[in-house]
Amino acid sequence: MKKFFVMGAAVAALALPALAEVQVKDILINQVSPKAESTNIRVNLHNNGHKAVRVSSVQLQVRATDGDSWQTIKSFNNKNYLKIMPYKNLALDYLPARGESVHPTILQPEFQVRAVVNGGGMVLTSAERPYSAHYGLPQMPR
Repeated sequence: MKKFFVMGAAVAALALPALAEVQVKDILINQVSPKAESTNIRVNLHNNGHKAVRVSSVQLQVRATDGDSWQTIKSFNNKNYLKIMPYKNLALDYLPARGESVHPTILQPEFQVRAVVNGGGMVLTSAERPYSAHYGLPQMPR
């Protein structure tokens, strides 16, 4: 019985790391003015694993303050596009077009952004980042 348990744990350990190796490397927010077309939010993902990983979706979410609920502003979910090769990065950009309707939170001087990475029917990883407007200067991760 002990051999079976150890062998089962080893097989499970080999099967799971491929999905667990994806991480949100950073979230970059560039906003040169409080307009939709002046906003770019980039989510950088990294695969630390030895195998290619297909991420089923990445939700980009915002909220004004800690007490508010998260609201999804963009969902990246094309399975062919979200394949990350071993030791490689994948950048996903949210670039609203001129006149595009956007969530009003991203036009405020301060807000929070979260990226939620899903795969295999579960959340693989997530990361949050606050934003404070200093128009004209790119906002680097803290």
